Amino acid sequence: MQQIDLKQVLQNRFGFERFKVGQEEILSALLAEQSTLAVLPTGGGKTLIYQMMGALRPGLVIIVTPLLSLMQDQVARLNYLGEKQVVALNSNLSFQEKQLILRNLRRYHFVFVSPETLNQEPVKAALQQVPINLMVIDEAHTMVTWGQDFRPDYLSLPQVHTYLNKPQLLLLTATATPNMVQEIMNQFDISPQRWFIYQQPVDRPNIFLHNEQLPDENTKRQRLKTLVQTIKGPGIVYFTSRKLATSMAEWLSTETKLNVVAYHAGMDAISRYRVQQQFMQGDIDVIAATSAFGMGIDKEDVRFVIHYHLSNDLASYLQEIGRAGRDGQQSVAILLYVLGDESIQFNLIDQSIPSDFAIEAYLDRGETAPITDDQMKLLDAYHQQNLTTTDIVQLFINRKKLRQSKLWCMIDYARSQEQLRKQISHYFGNDTQQLSQDMESVGVTAWQPERLNLVREEKPEHMSEVLEWSQQLKKLFNLR
Repeated sequence: MQQIDLKQVLQNRFGFERFKVGQEEILSALLAEQSTLAVLPTGGGKTLIYQMMGALRPGLVIIVTPLLSLMQDQVARLNYLGEKQVVALNSNLSFQEKQLILRNLRRYHFVFVSPETLNQEPVKAALQQVPINLMVIDEAHTMVTWGQDFRPDYLSLPQVHTYLNKPQLLLLTATATPNMVQEIMNQFDISPQRWFIYQQPVDRPNIFLHNEQLPDENTKRQRLKTLVQTIKGPGIVYFTSRKLATSMAEWLSTETKLNVVAYHAGMDAISRYRVQQQFMQGDIDVIAATSAFGMGIDKEDVRFVIHYHLSNDLASYLQEIGRAGRDGQQSVAILLYVLGDESIQFNLIDQSIPSDFAIEAYLDRGETAPITDDQMKLLDAYHQQNLTTTDIVQLFINRKKLRQSKLWCMIDYARSQEQLRKQISHYFGNDTQQLSQDMESVGVTAWQPERLNLVREEKPEHMSEVLEWSQQLKKLFNLR
């Protein structure tokens, strides 16, 4: 297909005048029958790529996505664009509804599915019987992060791909180091010549990077309050603890008079969805969240992301701060660090990876304590690959060392006194990129929101203007 045709489809079908950086190259590679792994920044337009492929070619587009909220959001977006033959295969469906969809798969253009559902025999068998346009794995970095720690069905995606007769692949992520890219590719039975790799530089010049090292927890707490009051919103504050996210949301709401709401995986699905939509519509000033919040949340005008706790690695940190400034406007990412904060993440690694004794007790003697259900599934998945107990123990030892090594890179960043952008760029293999030191600072006194035009304005007392229903829909789904 000629280049002009791609632009015509973009304009006529999707209403955009021009492609974002990388989109056209990726589409051209896909139309040339190359499987593609694309590393695009948050807000880089990943979803448009597979939506266009659905418009350009016949057959079913399968999108493997990790979260229920992502599925619902993408289905709603496609519906809004006029695409009615789209469905989400998930746990919200009754048995009868699921069977009806599987019997009528040829009717659909897009099917969103979790790796757990995709790995079910009836689902695989039904998909094997229909022409597949493209198999998309969204948030593909989760294959080598979540898959190896607590969602073993991610480990089965290469086998499912083979079972479905190796349809063309599109792997999408915002955060993958060169090693992660290679590790993901190696899992699929595809020759290197058939891969197209597209990787944008990770630096986001419109996001000002700022770190602060504080003497103690109380000082950090008060500093957070000051920042939330000072910086123009909306914003996100990340915590490691669900309990602290909830208590801090309540405290900040009381202290600042802003609408601060907690979000974490311990909330029920309806509550999480409600918070997401209220944040999208501008009814919430600040989200106090765990890492469960943000993936797939397409809100363009987030002005700040503050980390009250460390992320588990720089890849996660980059993805989380990438939720700021998706509209290209000035934004800021702030990391607050107190010496000893890293102990929380080290403890989480210890809790998530079973001990040698626990692995041996479960695999050799069938003892389930203290193994969690997710860990049982993971151990069973490895065992089914004909790995011995010794092999599996060594695998988890290596996994623990790798996660600790990545965490130390995060700690080094938090403790840095300079060259924040250079550290992130180096971590992702972008050493040749020209970086500006004017886009970063370290220390409480170095933070100047006035210089960045990010000072929060006083919130008006009167109610905000009620938008027409069409404007509300556009705002809700972040559409032009």
